[in-house]
Amino acid sequence: MVLWGLNSRKHQLWLLFGILLLLAAVGVIAADQAILRDSRILPNVFVAYIDVGGLTREEAEIKLQQALHSTLGTPVMLTDQREVWFVPTAELDFKIDVKKTVESCMKFGRGDAFMQRWHDRLATREHELHLPIQLGLNKEKLALILSGLAPQTDRLARDAALLVLVKSKNVALIPAVEGRTLNIAETVATAFKDPQMQLAFVVDLKFNKQPPKISDADFFGINSILALYSTHFKPWDYDRNANLRLATQRIHGTILKPGEIFSYNNIVGNRTQQQGFRMAPVILDGKLVPDWGGGVCQVSSTLYNSALLANLEIVDRSNHGRAIGYVPLGFDATVVDGYIDFKFKNNLAHPIMLYSVVTDNELYFAILGDAKDTPPPIELDYVVHRVIEPVEVKQNDPTLEVGKEVVDESPQRGFRVSTYRIRMINGKEERQLLATDDYDPVNRIVKIGTKPKDAKTPAPVETKKTPAATNAGAPQGTITLQGQITKPQR
Repeated sequence: MVLWGLNSRKHQLWLLFGILLLLAAVGVIAADQAILRDSRILPNVFVAYIDVGGLTREEAEIKLQQALHSTLGTPVMLTDQREVWFVPTAELDFKIDVKKTVESCMKFGRGDAFMQRWHDRLATREHELHLPIQLGLNKEKLALILSGLAPQTDRLARDAALLVLVKSKNVALIPAVEGRTLNIAETVATAFKDPQMQLAFVVDLKFNKQPPKISDADFFGINSILALYSTHFKPWDYDRNANLRLATQRIHGTILKPGEIFSYNNIVGNRTQQQGFRMAPVILDGKLVPDWGGGVCQVSSTLYNSALLANLEIVDRSNHGRAIGYVPLGFDATVVDGYIDFKFKNNLAHPIMLYSVVTDNELYFAILGDAKDTPPPIELDYVVHRVIEPVEVKQNDPTLEVGKEVVDESPQRGFRVSTYRIRMINGKEERQLLATDDYDPVNRIVKIGTKPKDAKTPAPVETKKTPAATNAGAPQGTITLQGQITKPQR
């Protein structure tokens, strides 16, 4: 009997709990239906910070009409996130759909899903709920306005560049600028597509991006002038200077990664008329003769010295057949199409860039790179082992009248010279032999007239000359470290 009584009491409690649960469910359902039939907006509902909670449909429409009437005079803002363009609402047939806005307020908390309805209702009891304004405009008119705006918003891409102040040896990056074109179709399609929560009517402009060809990253680590060297040229030598400028232009901006080798002939290309080069004097077989590309050796020689001062590794370099005047003895670098090249290697830890400046009479070459690769103090020096004096060579010329003499070639000494790169490392001088070069002398050529006066045909040519100085068998001069010269015996 006792056990039966206990079980009966548990049964009664469960029955009571079930009845209460049923009554609660019925109450919730009844409350839900009451809310669904209620003609008022739920409490704490706002539209663009305008409180419409607890209002009927008609009351909410009147309140919004009064509050939003003045905003119709506010222009629509078109923006690219940096600049803003204002367009009067009348030009877009812009309108605020008050009825549609109020309808969205009425539907809140009255959706099809039972659990969602109660979730929304409970949320408004504790927090304000802000619903968007429903807007409308003429998309064709917006597209037309955007077409007129595009010239102001579009911009061309601008490559990154370096500002190099040669005199002060400073390097600064000019950042790249991304190009863009206004995407009218996408802008129109997305205009006011997102909920508008405030009384500020903004259209975000959409763009097609155009990245620059040279980005800031391309100059990463190039922040210092590692070395600089310059040479002078005669401003009136137009054809030669045109070749010099063209070759320099093709080298300017070349970037070498660590381990890469620069080849002058590969970068500059063949010195031909088709490539834009002009006829100017070049040294051929020890003589100055006109040829295409005369003057480009000054470019290679200037770059050679700059590479030496930057502590770069020289891979291939040759001297001219005779001494030239724009760099010291032994510090020239001649080049010939397909035959003689000038090469050096970036043996540094970071990329380098070849940078050039050409003024009216001076050529600069700078090696740019990371300041971490700044070379130790470097000096360039040379020692002359031998001076070869020129001799005078007389040649009969049947085109000149008897008794006339013309100097056809001015004399120039020849040399044997050794060049050195001197580096100060940890306070100690390190002397590196670069090369030992021979430069042939240029003999003095005198043309002797042999043409008889009133002669119809030229007389036979006879050549008389004194011995020329050569490196083998001919008298040679020498120079000591004190600069004393011994002339050859004649």
